[in-house]
This record gives sequence, structure tokens and C-alpha cells, in this order.
Amino acid sequence: MKLSVIFEEKPKQWGFRGDPYFWDHLKGLAGDMDIISADELEEWIKKEYLTLSGKPLTDEYMDFAVIRQFAHGGMSSGGVDNQWWMEEGIPLLKSRLETL
Repeated sequence: MKLSVIFEEKPKQWGFRGDPYFWDHLKGLAGDMDIISADELEEWIKKEYLTLSGKPLTDEYMDFAVIRQFAHGGMSSGGVDNQWWMEEGIPLLKSRLETL
């Protein structure tokens, strides 16, 4: 079983417009990865965010990064919302991983 299985069902709500593109980016990378621990998952997501944005993924209120490769038009185009990932995205993925 590959890690990408936890990315199959997308959330119904996102933070910024770049969040679904970051999700898809992670899903693509996870297609070649075996299942890892929940802590390793969080570490991996944060590392990918840092690599793409040059900024750390933290829980600082209202922080975000604009990732050009995810910019496809609109006011928050390319924006990846730290708060959403820390409060919604990562906990959701960790929960799915733990139920496998």
C-alpha cells in the first residue's frame, strides 16, 4: 500500500486557492512512498512546504506562502495557508494514516 491512499478523498473546504494544488503535489510524491508514521508524515509535509516556498510551515496565525507553480488565477492564487494545513490538512491526513 502506498502513502497516496490517504490523499484520495479531497477535503470539501480549503484555506487558499493554492492548497488543493499543494495537496495534489503531495499526493503525486506519495504515490512512490510506502506508509510512514504519523509523525514522519507531518515532518515530510513540512519539508515539502519549505522546499517549495522557502518558508517554514508553522502554526503562526495568518501566515501563508505564495508558491508560483500553484498560481492559476484569482485573488489568493498560489497561496498555501499555514493555518489550514496545521489545523485541518495535517490532522486529517494523520487521522487517515492512523486508521489504516
